[in-house]
Amino acid sequence: MALFLFIAFIVVPVLEIYLITEVAGQLGWLETIVLVIAVSMVGAWLVKREGLSVIRRVQTAFQSGRLPTNELADGGMIFFASALMLTPGFLTDALGLALLIPPIRALLRPAVISFFRRRVEVRTSSVGPVFRRPPGFGRTVYDVDATAEADIVDVTDVPERPENRE
Repeated sequence: MALFLFIAFIVVPVLEIYLITEVAGQLGWLETIVLVIAVSMVGAWLVKREGLSVIRRVQTAFQSGRLPTNELADGGMIFFASALMLTPGFLTDALGLALLIPPIRALLRPAVISFFRRRVEVRTSSVGPVFRRPPGFGRTVYDVDATAEADIVDVTDVPERPENRE
């Protein structure tokens, strides 16, 4: 975990600064900034398009009565891609754009599903999922003396509104 945090907060920003300065040396600073903004805008459009596609596929899977495992993995990768696209820089944008390409997601999907299967345990029975209840959960205690009688209102005495009359 410490290695992941080191890479995420030290190595990636240093690489991003290096790449931006190299591109700025070739193109110029204004062009580099415009390029970073343009790539982010294209990425945002792709995130929206692919995200809506995944939502439709999840709905179709539920309507056909199957679990949308592949679709949820795609949705997670698209969500991660959107986070990468929010980070300014060429390296994170390239990784984010790569995750938005369906064939690349298809290649990564088994690893993503395997990653989450190792961390999530679902037990099922012939009736459905099995959950453990905390002690005392589900017991209802009624205090008969604390109940109050409801007020009874005669609705025949309520005048009719003018717009409801024919």
